[in-house]
Amino acid sequence: MIQIYKNLKNKWLALPQQLRFLLVGGFNTILAYILFTLFVIGLQIPYKLSLIITYILTVNLSIFSMRYYVFCSQGSLGKEYIKAWNSYLAVLIFNYVFLYFLIDILNINILLSQAVYIIISTIITFCLHKYYSFRQ
Repeated sequence: MIQIYKNLKNKWLALPQQLRFLLVGGFNTILAYILFTLFVIGLQIPYKLSLIITYILTVNLSIFSMRYYVFCSQGSLGKEYIKAWNSYLAVLIFNYVFLYFLIDILNINILLSQAVYIIISTIITFCLHKYYSFRQ
């Protein structure tokens, strides 16, 4: 059983870092988008509050999955956790302003606005984590 795990881990780590980021981040992003949609559409929570709740619920999963499965960091867990949370806080602020502009100023659909944001934020988040949060 341990050998199977090691083989899978070696195959996973042989993948390019960008591909690992897209796979792990894709899972995290889909989960966050589903929660956001549930809060906005299903529970009728205003999008601004839904955004904050979604971040609070999903950031820890994202930090640990990115740290271990994408960047394979061996650095200080505490320091990296704080840096990653700071990164996500910056991304949350950008997300909040972006949605406000698209939804409240341009009257674009909430879910479409968030989907557009996800595309933009993918590159930003990768760079923040690679060069700040989990930098070796």
